Amino acid sequence: MASRRNNRMARGFTLVELLVVIAIIGMLVALLLPAVQAAREAARRNSCVNNMKQIGLAVQTHHDVKKQFPMGRDGTVQTATSWAFQLLPYLEKANIYQSLNKLKKVTDDLNSTAMRTPVETFACPSRRTAAADRDFDNNDAPPEPQHRAAAALGDYAAVAGLDFMNGVIGVGVNGPDSDLRPDLRPESNESGAIYSYSKVRAKDVTDGLSNTLGIGEKHKPQVPTNNNPDMLHYEQGDNAFLAGDSPKTIFAGTRFGAPGSTVSGIAQGPDDGANTKFGSEHNGLTHFVFLDGHVRGLKNEVDYQVFNAAGTIGGDEVVPDDAL
Repeated sequence: MASRRNNRMARGFTLVELLVVIAIIGMLVALLLPAVQAAREAARRNSCVNNMKQIGLAVQTHHDVKKQFPMGRDGTVQTATSWAFQLLPYLEKANIYQSLNKLKKVTDDLNSTAMRTPVETFACPSRRTAAADRDFDNNDAPPEPQHRAAAALGDYAAVAGLDFMNGVIGVGVNGPDSDLRPDLRPESNESGAIYSYSKVRAKDVTDGLSNTLGIGEKHKPQVPTNNNPDMLHYEQGDNAFLAGDSPKTIFAGTRFGAPGSTVSGIAQGPDDGANTKFGSEHNGLTHFVFLDGHVRGLKNEVDYQVFNAAGTIGGDEVVPDDAL
């Protein structure tokens, strides 16, 4: 009797039993993994929204201090800085801001701190972490070897208006595309609040701050329409984020294409090769900061007319709450 009892106690799992247990565990993992991934994405999305809330608060604080929204960029040459750089003092990054030597190009080693310091607030966690691994612009030519993968990145773009090049020659104003600032202001029904050389005040936004887009998530095509390996970051609209000489990196427009186009400026998915659109890594949704500081996710298929109306400071359009 004792021998039979010991044999039963020593008996292990059979191969069939082991395979059944492994199959059950595999099924449980398969069921739980999507939930875990969804929870992680929700956390990353919340972090992205928090980044944008900080940016929105910085935009408002800049207006309180400077009496205008941040200038989209203060030039088009290689000493210029972007709206993102202008916001640094209001994001507790005054040390980076103050390190800039305005007499030197952004690529100069004296401006390493100013241009090559990663800023976590400007990186969407669903896409990537903050880093200084972007190319500097080289006047629309391939960057010099020492300027490759050296600049701070950013995943957000200012809503320049209908066209991302608002504020320079040929787009709403007769100013030159040089380091000289134009004297004329673009039409309010075509212009956003933050564009090249902008000096927009809250009172200029006749459509209302809570109805007007300020900053949005920027689409970064993995395979851009003009796929040039020597200028990949340039073609992706993903160059140095704190510099002002890369408009495709720091701006996007609500309208894609020539005047009269009915194509929305929000990318419909990762396969969209355009480099001047808004877009995100979040499923079907792109977040925007409105000029009053609140953040809202817009569906990527939002009506293009509604999107254009929300992206301009004037025009007296009425945008219903349920339209965005």
